[in-house]
Amino acid sequence: MKLLEVKDLKVHFNTLDGLVKAVDGVSFTLNEQETLAIVGESGCGKTVTVLTILGLIKKAIVSGSILYRGVELTKISQKEFEEIRGKKISMIFQEPMSSFDPLYTVGKQMMEVAMKHLKIDEERARQLCVDMLKKVQIPLAERRFDEYPHQMSGGMLQRIMIAIALLTNPDIVIADEPTTALDVTIQAQVLNLFKQLQKQYKTSVIFITHDLGVVAEVADRVHVMYAGKIVERSDVVKLFKQPLHPYTKGLLESRLKKEYKNKKLPFIEGVVPPPTNWPSGCRFHPRCPKAMEICRREEPVEVQLNGSSVACWLYHEGGAR
Repeated sequence: MKLLEVKDLKVHFNTLDGLVKAVDGVSFTLNEQETLAIVGESGCGKTVTVLTILGLIKKAIVSGSILYRGVELTKISQKEFEEIRGKKISMIFQEPMSSFDPLYTVGKQMMEVAMKHLKIDEERARQLCVDMLKKVQIPLAERRFDEYPHQMSGGMLQRIMIAIALLTNPDIVIADEPTTALDVTIQAQVLNLFKQLQKQYKTSVIFITHDLGVVAEVADRVHVMYAGKIVERSDVVKLFKQPLHPYTKGLLESRLKKEYKNKKLPFIEGVVPPPTNWPSGCRFHPRCPKAMEICRREEPVEVQLNGSSVACWLYHEGGAR
């Protein structure tokens, strides 16, 4: 069953450098108890997309549709958003070390969420928060509850952010690169914990990342995003076995592998273009090793292929794979 449906979402900003087309026609759905990963390099519009879903983007030109359980989120007021944001749709932010207010204990910041959205008193809120700290495997939870963010490691703060996101048992959790600042060992622990809690709370997840190793661990479906658009959609197994878009192939080849020892690591040449001046035609063509003349002139439409979809001229009639 569809829980969230995004249709032709565009998020543009007027700036001194011109019109920034950060998100430029993105569509996707999220089903109940599913994990959808949105992957791509920095600057492709992933975070702007999910912040718009949460109503956290200000002074932007937003068009398209965001339907959550039949409610059009692009048309509701900020007061109505406050009843959804944090309660029905919650978020785990990218940098745990900078996401907490240093002036308040982590317990006080957790209780604020619990009391606002669950309408419970301080005593019940404290007990609920301590119990949640135990669920995310924080040692000495009662003591840690009264400590400040600077007294904890990045891994502990990330666990506490997960605890806050799940406090209200939301329908959807948006995780914006939640393991970026963690070392590999702690990252694995946090991902395992996250998967266990997702299964326990039956929560749907939108997982934003540039790390395809993480995608393999957590996702059911994957959307690959480049220059404000989704260029490939696939389930996670097919994406790794049979990537379609040259950009997806480049991302997969750029992963560190044992066979690359003492060899030059493959990479995608060039950088993501500025959103004030997306290239004409296919936006990836300046970096694409298989670019054709039509790629420079016309933007490809998505085509269906073996249950996946890809926006690339290689898969249109006459395209050479």
